[in-house]
Amino acid sequence: MGEMLLSNKEVILKLLLAVIVGGFTGYEREKSNQFAGFRTHILVSIGACITSIIALELFNKYSSISTMDPARLPAQVLSGIGFLGSGAILKNSNGIRGLTTAAGIWATACIGIAIGYGQYVLGIAAWLLVMVTLYIFKNFDKVISKRRQTVLKATITSLDVTSTIFNTIKSSEIAIKTFQIIAKSEGIWEIDFLIEYDKKLLLDELIAQLKSINHVVNMEYIK
Repeated sequence: MGEMLLSNKEVILKLLLAVIVGGFTGYEREKSNQFAGFRTHILVSIGACITSIIALELFNKYSSISTMDPARLPAQVLSGIGFLGSGAILKNSNGIRGLTTAAGIWATACIGIAIGYGQYVLGIAAWLLVMVTLYIFKNFDKVISKRRQTVLKATITSLDVTSTIFNTIKSSEIAIKTFQIIAKSEGIWEIDFLIEYDKKLLLDELIAQLKSINHVVNMEYIK
């Protein structure tokens, strides 16, 4: 009882492939400062792979005396991934973040299931497409729309000027994606704006305009 039909070597191979798939996918997400990163994707991939292996083993052992469905257990995994994916989606004043990460978790689970079933070509090919989507297509939409992103760094001596900076940036048809305020010293703050703008826009003109605002000590952007 409990003896597996698959060889130990094949089981270990499947689990190692699941670790590699989940690890590389999660590493890209972690580099993008997402909450669900390296370890999360590995665990999802391993769990999905284990479930598929168990489902196949049970089907091979008891298919002659039972009408069990070998896809039933993995189907429950995909249902459960919904809860994990929803935890990766965040809504804030700048919009919704984490949709790509949630989709990546779901795709990683699907790939883990495919590897668990022994569908190596399907699993690896799907994983390569996922990595292409995450790495190569990451800025594809910006290329098509001729928009790019950069970080504006404002050094100020009063927080009251923040709204003025906001309005000045937005009046230039620049989208503010995120921002953070950092206290540098007593009476000095730095505000980092992640902005998206048209490539044709001359940021130097905007910088000069922002520097002319009272309480703005310095204004620069990452080139």
